[in-house]
Amino acid sequence: MKKLTWIGLLAAVTLVPAVAMAQSAKIRLFPDRVDIGAFFQGIEVNIQGEMPPGCEAVVEIQGAPAPEVLLRKGRRGGLWMTVGEIQVENAPNLYLVLSSTSDIPQLQGQETPWGFPALRSRLKFQGVPKDQEMDLFSKEFLELKKSEELYRSLPGALKVGNSPEGQISLTGACPLPAKIPPGNYQVKLSVLKDGRVLEQKKEKLEVKMVGFPALLASMAYNQGAFYGVVAVLIAIATGFIMGFLFKGKAEH
Repeated sequence: MKKLTWIGLLAAVTLVPAVAMAQSAKIRLFPDRVDIGAFFQGIEVNIQGEMPPGCEAVVEIQGAPAPEVLLRKGRRGGLWMTVGEIQVENAPNLYLVLSSTSDIPQLQGQETPWGFPALRSRLKFQGVPKDQEMDLFSKEFLELKKSEELYRSLPGALKVGNSPEGQISLTGACPLPAKIPPGNYQVKLSVLKDGRVLEQKKEKLEVKMVGFPALLASMAYNQGAFYGVVAVLIAIATGFIMGFLFKGKAEH
């Protein structure tokens, strides 16, 4: 009888990790590498994942913080002109947030670490003359990034369904803009239940320059003088081509 009891306990201990693994969240990207070529106009990255039943999901795609300098405009003598510079710190070069619900879920009893309000609280501005203008500049900076499609909030972009393993499947498409800088991006899946984070999974998305753009970037970094000559020649050649095309249309 004792022998049977020990066998039962051993079976239970063996099955617990298997059940836990079956309920673990997963996330995958297709493709997980994006090449920026001469005719790159943006691309959609497909997201697939799984999570336990009864949960909500948030996916963030975020780049490294990149300092930026913005020109501040103002009126001087009735004319609009540049009156100073504003340095922006802690701003990622890309921030996309998707969710499985009709809005971006919030945590209960603690500060939510994702979404535009959280991103806005992390931004720092140097060169803003008055504290009361900080909110204005942070709002306008976010609007600028939204207009460039580098910052986007996509509630409901993750569709849920049933998975054969008893999990809930996640599928969605995330648009990457044509202006996306090359680099490595963190993709993080957060699984929530009752306003609390149950689990987080991370993947990496690589964006790389290839072909002629990669050649120009390498030349600009390693051979600045030669790159300047090439850039001038390209500009002259483009001018001749455009002149020839417009001249031909004018004659017709």
